[in-house]
Amino acid sequence: MIGVLAGLAALFGSLVFRVAFGVPLPVELVSDRFLPFVPVEAFVPLLGVVGGPVLAKELAFYSSFLVVVVIGVAAALGYARIDRRRLPILAGATVVAWLLTVAVLWPALASNYHGVSPDAAQALAAGALAVLFALLAAILHLARRYT
Repeated sequence: MIGVLAGLAALFGSLVFRVAFGVPLPVELVSDRFLPFVPVEAFVPLLGVVGGPVLAKELAFYSSFLVVVVIGVAAALGYARIDRRRLPILAGATVVAWLLTVAVLWPALASNYHGVSPDAAQALAAGALAVLFALLAAILHLARRYT
């Protein structure tokens, strides 16, 4: 239950960043980063399998909500297994996860839906991801501590 709550908080945070600042949702960042590597010969038939490009985008959009909640549950399960020094381990894991995410998604972080310049968009998206990771970690820690 704690993981679901943490995942939902991160999901809500990502939606707020999307609407307020134009930061792409995590699924949009991942697809912007990795779809260019899919050959056209494979991409077009895949679009046919899912019912076309509009349905594929909707499927990715809605499934991303579930993915964020699943990540929260997985993080909660991992956090529950830690016996000692919970907060330093959680903080370290959060920073490492954020750094890896930013490193992998760096080229895609330059996109923004409010017309922000690419350099500013990268900084804004990286900052938004840091807030989302920190939000998820804070909820895990606080819920574990006070329940």
